[in-house]
Amino acid sequence: MAQLVKLADYVTRYEIDIYRYPSRYVRLKKERWQRIKADWEATRREGEGPLFQHYEEKGTWKKARMLLAKNWKKKTQEEMDLPSNWELRHQSVDALREQFVKELLSFQLNWASSTVSEISAIAPVHRNDPLLNWFLTSFPDTFFLFYEPVLMAGQAPVECDTLLLTPNELWVLHVLPGDGTTIYSSQGTRYWEKREGESRETLLHPSVSIRRTVTVLQQILQGSGIKLKTAVLCPDGYIDTGKNNRLEFYDKRSMSLFQNSLRKMTTPIKADQLKAAEQLLDAGLTVSENRMDAEPENGVDSEEEFR
Repeated sequence: MAQLVKLADYVTRYEIDIYRYPSRYVRLKKERWQRIKADWEATRREGEGPLFQHYEEKGTWKKARMLLAKNWKKKTQEEMDLPSNWELRHQSVDALREQFVKELLSFQLNWASSTVSEISAIAPVHRNDPLLNWFLTSFPDTFFLFYEPVLMAGQAPVECDTLLLTPNELWVLHVLPGDGTTIYSSQGTRYWEKREGESRETLLHPSVSIRRTVTVLQQILQGSGIKLKTAVLCPDGYIDTGKNNRLEFYDKRSMSLFQNSLRKMTTPIKADQLKAAEQLLDAGLTVSENRMDAEPENGVDSEEEFR
């Protein structure tokens, strides 16, 4: 699952230390899945008894028992409740994995909107955003997502296209909405037409927004060595236009090609990637408030568990 490094103009954990939080996220994700999977296997193996009894057994379950004891002892801000015995006994491993993904999405939203001292109000549109969920679940942990970021160009904030920072390159992605039958077609070099049934709408060519984003990025990423790539995505519609040497187009028919071509990348996180992420975070607009004012009873930050 890709890492949500920046969401709109929200405060983010990654601003604290971009060199620490990516590896921390991967570790927490791995530990959480191992813990849930061990619980699930224990209930399958031992039947109806209380969950702690399953871990009193020596041998195979000793390591899992120690992990559970350690994690349950610390009630922290990032902890989430374990599934109940009944939930574990009556779920398949696929259902368990689906539940785990939902937990991860919630956890990422938490990290992308709060730090120990600051918090940003999450807009309802971002809490159940299918496109955001698609980006996060479609790519590996080594990819950093800047979703609808607001970057500073000098003293002016600029709403930019979504950025996907891989270990090798930075994708600038302009996403077009659709209802499953939407068709976009070119109307010259500056305008496109959007068709939905009998409806017709003229809109600016996606390249206008992409060029604006690229201009801002070139100022921010001077000397970074990061290669910029650009694409227009229309996951729920069709793009009916000719080829463009500067832009790549992916619509409902070819989104899987875009996804699969990037998922083949097995390169680990690179130093240049982290440096570029740091530069983008430094240039990002952040709107937040003091967490103690918003949530006066919150506890302290912890590395142990998801909330």
